[in-house]
Amino acid sequence: MKTLIATLFTIVSIHAFAGEGQFEKAMTSNINKIWTSQSSDLDQLTHTFTRIAEAEKDKWTPYYYASLCQVFKSFQTADLKTKDAVLDAALEKLTLAENLSQDNSEIVALQGFVYMLKIEVDPGTRGQSLSPKIYQLYGKALKLNPENPRAVLFMGQMQMGSAQFFGQSTDEACQMIMSSIDLFEKQSDEDPVAPSWGMYGIERWTSQCSPTE
Repeated sequence: MKTLIATLFTIVSIHAFAGEGQFEKAMTSNINKIWTSQSSDLDQLTHTFTRIAEAEKDKWTPYYYASLCQVFKSFQTADLKTKDAVLDAALEKLTLAENLSQDNSEIVALQGFVYMLKIEVDPGTRGQSLSPKIYQLYGKALKLNPENPRAVLFMGQMQMGSAQFFGQSTDEACQMIMSSIDLFEKQSDEDPVAPSWGMYGIERWTSQCSPTE
């Protein structure tokens, strides 16, 4: 019953926002909940963003954030089979976003990030098969927008993991990761709905890089 009431409230609220032309208000209020929500709340947020997308049929960002909710849910999911299903759900939402916005650096970068997380489910089997696809996606995202901080950071993370696995230098990866920090700081805040996440936890990566002389 509580779930039904919450769903009905979401539908009514979204139609009200759409009718009043307050898309940004509906989006930002829910985006801000992603970073602190638990698994079940993230499922509800996924549903909310999906309903917004269905009301605002020409906008890709609601599906993007619906996907991102599932990405964050995967961080909280210990069971590997369940985690894999959650990441598949994230990819499904990204496909819907991509249908509305082709060659979008943000969408492509997040696709690569999801596949990178899928490697962690089964590194031995998936590392070799998915790595080329991930590099291709990050390369495409960077070509579409070389100053996309998420694309730069994710590429650096991927390079770091590969270098450490093969016992190679991490200098190139560190340069990518460090350069993403400047891009995060410079990214525009003109559009409150545009993706701006990614800086949280970056210290985990920069701590692995030697300070430059």
